[in-house]
Amino acid sequence: MKDKELRKLIGSRAKQRRLELNLTQPYVAEKMGVTASTILRYENGSIDNTKKMVLEGLSEALHVSIEWLRGETDEYETDITDKKELQIRDAMGDILKQLPLDLSKKEDAFSKDLLLLMLKQYNLFLESFQFACKNYKGNTNEADIAKVMGFESNDEYNEIMFLREITHTVNAFNDMADIVRLYSKKPEMAEQRLENLLSEFFCMRIPIRYRTTTGVMIYLHARSISSVPIV
Repeated sequence: MKDKELRKLIGSRAKQRRLELNLTQPYVAEKMGVTASTILRYENGSIDNTKKMVLEGLSEALHVSIEWLRGETDEYETDITDKKELQIRDAMGDILKQLPLDLSKKEDAFSKDLLLLMLKQYNLFLESFQFACKNYKGNTNEADIAKVMGFESNDEYNEIMFLREITHTVNAFNDMADIVRLYSKKPEMAEQRLENLLSEFFCMRIPIRYRTTTGVMIYLHARSISSVPIV
């Protein structure tokens, strides 16, 4: 294949992949450390995009193989199909590139503990959120239960059940926000509170979703009992 044809092929495939992921040229440019106009010229093949450094940059930014960009294969073998997923991975990569941090030992430990707690809590949120979406968004199967338990409507029942499933996330991030605010005034106290939260997290034995749901059932049971007239 002639150089001009190869440049055109690489450019068209790079553009195809970028559009598939719904990415902008400035986004790809930032990942490659070049200007958006350079990406435009790479895509239209008006400048040399066949160099190893360019191909590696495009490959990494677009999560495809160099072989696919060069037309040597039609399978680019990637598990990235969604723009948000790509942005999440890029954001995580940006964080990892900053490690080790240019901080004191205690400051470094605090920042990493905070990140660890955020990630662990988000993992719990995913479990609870998926369960809540599947069971309490537009659910009409438990209308009779909702009525017996004294809810005004099935919608109210769904809203409360949904909220109870994710309340642990709301509380956890409120706690983390308080710790970050406290750090500016009393760093040692903030560090201790963060350490306590992490210890509590790692000592949990019952899945958070199960504990939350159990709490809801106790709450609803108590509410239903209180509504029964004493004879």
